[in-house]
Amino acid sequence: MLNTKRDRIVNSSMTVLSIIVALAIIFPIVWLICSSFKQPNELFRYPLHMFSANPTLDHYRSVMAGGFMGYIGNSFFLAIVGTLITLVISSMCGYALAVYRNEIKYTNKVFAVFLLGTLIPGETLTVPQVSVISALGLYNNIWGVILPVVTTTTGIFLFRQMYMQLPLSFVEAARIDGCPEFKTFTHIMAPLASSTFVTLTIFSFMWRWNDYILPLLVLSDQKNYTIQIAIKNFIGMNGTDWSSILSASVISMIPVTIIFVILQRYIIGGISAGGVKG
Repeated sequence: MLNTKRDRIVNSSMTVLSIIVALAIIFPIVWLICSSFKQPNELFRYPLHMFSANPTLDHYRSVMAGGFMGYIGNSFFLAIVGTLITLVISSMCGYALAVYRNEIKYTNKVFAVFLLGTLIPGETLTVPQVSVISALGLYNNIWGVILPVVTTTTGIFLFRQMYMQLPLSFVEAARIDGCPEFKTFTHIMAPLASSTFVTLTIFSFMWRWNDYILPLLVLSDQKNYTIQIAIKNFIGMNGTDWSSILSASVISMIPVTIIFVILQRYIIGGISAGGVKG
């Protein structure tokens, strides 16, 4: 009886704590959205208020009229193409590391080297990346932003762990039937890892869509700017256009939010698969 009562208290406390944390996370987002409809003179008026007395859409119209759709198109190209390439590379590499672990010597050691790479801060690779991009003639080219980041240890790890859950007898049976290795991968193993594909799609799209540093260093022509770099342009020498920044930020949140809402039910399965000991 005491344990049951104590469990109820603990569960109730955790529920209240979860609600508080959720509200703390959601509140800034709600404030951002509400502020995007405020008049400029309302943004810093004291006392602060969440809702505008005279809401307006002029900031959104101004942002869209300034060619923002072009920046959105660049970001979509970067995120979609980068994600597709990442899925192909990560799934094939994860397949090789999982299926050939008992056939090819040092396969697990190669995977360990991949994991060691996660200890290197991404910022330390920025200068070498830009140097290679310039040497390849990809400076001020959207492909110069896509290609350096198409490989991700997180994606390789998720796929390897997913494939290691599957019985190797699937691959062995396909080989006995004379099925080519690539067809075994595409027609048998890859469909069984659909939850991991969806999980990495969400993560990769978010990484590419929100990427700031590499596009800032690589893209110099304004017509090639991504949405994050375009938002930075509202900060000028003569001041900061907060109303446009807020409106553009809300617009930039919409695609990622839609994708997450549609695919979020697959995330737990994909991450759980990646947590299985191999």
